[in-house]
Amino acid sequence: MSSSMKTQNQENNSECKLTCDFEILRRSPVFSGIDTNVVKLFAYLAKRKKVKKGQAIITLGAEASEAFFLISGSGRVSAPHGGKECVLQGLGPHTFFGELALLARFNWFFNVFAEEESDIMIITRESFKKVLDNFPQHREKLVEKIVQLRVERLIDQTSFLLDKLPDNQLAEGSPSI
Repeated sequence: MSSSMKTQNQENNSECKLTCDFEILRRSPVFSGIDTNVVKLFAYLAKRKKVKKGQAIITLGAEASEAFFLISGSGRVSAPHGGKECVLQGLGPHTFFGELALLARFNWFFNVFAEEESDIMIITRESFKKVLDNFPQHREKLVEKIVQLRVERLIDQTSFLLDKLPDNQLAEGSPSI
């Protein structure tokens, strides 16, 4: 293959990746309704990664500096407790997770493992900051959407965990205040 054909293929792949990543982000709860140019810039700065079944995507205790979008495949969120790895939540395709890493510095307080071969998109805190530095008028809306997503996930995780409790550990009625 000639070098000009290789260059053309690389350009076509880059254009396809950018277009695909833009469409993926545009449909996600965090980026829906955000200015097209902002979403395009996030798509341009995002990285793609393939992970194998059982591979860690997030490791407990590591620095949290990236958020992830599960394009395909599935994952499980877990944390060690009492000498066991406790599953906190399952993740399916089109799930945005690790979003708090875009807003604050901390170490991961859970693990995420791929349940099958998966494709993920990664947005770094540094990229997030660069985009918001260029489009500060979108900062408040994006931060609010991230917080809303985190609250929804907390509600889902709480329900997931409560569903695992035996009936004899659940109290009848509402607690008195």
